[in-house]
Amino acid sequence: MYRKTLTAFLLLFSVASFSQFKMEGEFRTRGIINNGYKIPALKNSEPIFSADQRSRLILNYRTDKYSTRFTIQDARVWGSDDMISKTGTEGNSYSLGIHEAWVDFKLNNKASLKIGRQEWNYNDMRIISQKNWWASGLSYDAILLKRDDSENGLFIDLGISYNNNGKVTGAVDNTDWDMYKIKSMSFVNIEQNIGNKASLAAMLNISTKVDTSSGLQLATGTHGLFFNYNNTRDISDGLFVSSSVYYQHGTDINKGTNGKYKSIQAYLIAAEAGYRAFDKKMEVSAGVELISGHDHENTSADYNNTRHSFDLLYGSRFPYYGGNMNHFVYQESYLLGTKGGGYFNPSVKVKYKINDKNGVVVNAGFPQLTTKVKAHTSIDAATSKPIGAEKDYAGNQIYWSGSLGNYFDMEYTHKFSKTVVMKAGVSVATISDIKNQMTFGYDDVAAKKLHNADLNYLGWVMLVVKPTFFDSSNK
Repeated sequence: MYRKTLTAFLLLFSVASFSQFKMEGEFRTRGIINNGYKIPALKNSEPIFSADQRSRLILNYRTDKYSTRFTIQDARVWGSDDMISKTGTEGNSYSLGIHEAWVDFKLNNKASLKIGRQEWNYNDMRIISQKNWWASGLSYDAILLKRDDSENGLFIDLGISYNNNGKVTGAVDNTDWDMYKIKSMSFVNIEQNIGNKASLAAMLNISTKVDTSSGLQLATGTHGLFFNYNNTRDISDGLFVSSSVYYQHGTDINKGTNGKYKSIQAYLIAAEAGYRAFDKKMEVSAGVELISGHDHENTSADYNNTRHSFDLLYGSRFPYYGGNMNHFVYQESYLLGTKGGGYFNPSVKVKYKINDKNGVVVNAGFPQLTTKVKAHTSIDAATSKPIGAEKDYAGNQIYWSGSLGNYFDMEYTHKFSKTVVMKAGVSVATISDIKNQMTFGYDDVAAKKLHNADLNYLGWVMLVVKPTFFDSSNK
């Protein structure tokens, strides 16, 4: 009996010594007032006020052989419950789910294999990110093989995600597969530290979609380089630089005039350079974004059977592409982009850390078209598509080029404590005549009178509370 008790005690002590359990929460509540977010607003439009909430329970468990995370999430817009009765709301059938559920096996001192639903976030987040602005965020059902050679500053990640329409029983039926839904996405990201301040990362991302009528898989490849200098966690005063270059090729899901799926030739270039001073309290920087686009004036058959606009894939949108108003997040769209035209956005940014608890960021962007885009006069009421080619007095097609407007963002952060943070932001945009006409057409076509654009703005306040309910390492 004594031996059994001693054995049980030693076993429990062994487990306690080599395992840790942590239970955390996240409560994120956000109020938003929106007048022209994503789609520009016209005069006399009514601003929309809403509130959304993210609630997460995060369970972490770690041993010397593996670690796990299980994140239960409820993400909702207040009042959007679809389960209702005459006496009140009973819940939302879409809000509750599993955000993360993975096991990360330690293969050796430098390699691990993570299996399950997980967040991915790489480099400048332009290609792969967890989309944290969304109340739901974004996670991937995938396998991730990681090799971390910290001693030599070399980090290699290989991710594979493959998707099907399935049931909880495991049965698979892809007959009604949505062609716009990603079928698979794989990537390799190789990062090499250069000294103590700089790093260079190379990424190859391959994503596929499926034509259900033929079963043909349409693949898009995106290659990129990301360089970072003095812009990591261990920052110091002085010059800082980040830049990224991505090239995209493959097969588009849209067909050209030849009846075949369009090929892809597109690129994205982004860069930011600035100076940090006053013991890391202030940063002043300038940046540029350049995205290739379609030149509507080019009539070559080969050119028009190729997509020249860049697919932003699962990259972050909110801090880029003209700022937080998100007027340029789907390049092919006339509503949320440039109608496929090339895009250039010079910007300036100032960050100031007032003290340990307060900080502010101010950013201004001035987006422009870099290719000729065919002008239209109207929006079809039935299809909501642009119609009516605009001609000059000689009957020649008119093309747009130039400014798309002016965009301004300001964000304030206050840290009440390590676990309680409040953030607030305001964004303002004045759209150009080109963006006005591209989005709405003419109010009066004969008189070539534009619609009266309103001042576009977005205001938000967000409270984030991240408590730790239990941590075995503190016992």
